[in-house]
Amino acid sequence: MKDVFYTILVVWILWRIIQSISSMKTRQASSSRSNYTQRKQGETTVNYIPPKSKNKKDDDEGEYVDYEEIK
Repeated sequence: MKDVFYTILVVWILWRIIQSISSMKTRQASSSRSNYTQRKQGETTVNYIPPKSKNKKDDDEGEYVDYEEIK
């Protein structure tokens, strides 16, 4: 009788684990699906914005210098 009880207990525990994993996958799929459907067709989204440079050297590079050609 103990063997039957332990077998049922193990099967029940495994079933609960599989059910919880399945529900997590369902929640993830529904949340990603809702994010996708909220965007309008042709809309552009930016997921990364580069940080602003704090170094002023970058602004001085490529500065135009007026010159005269000497012959």
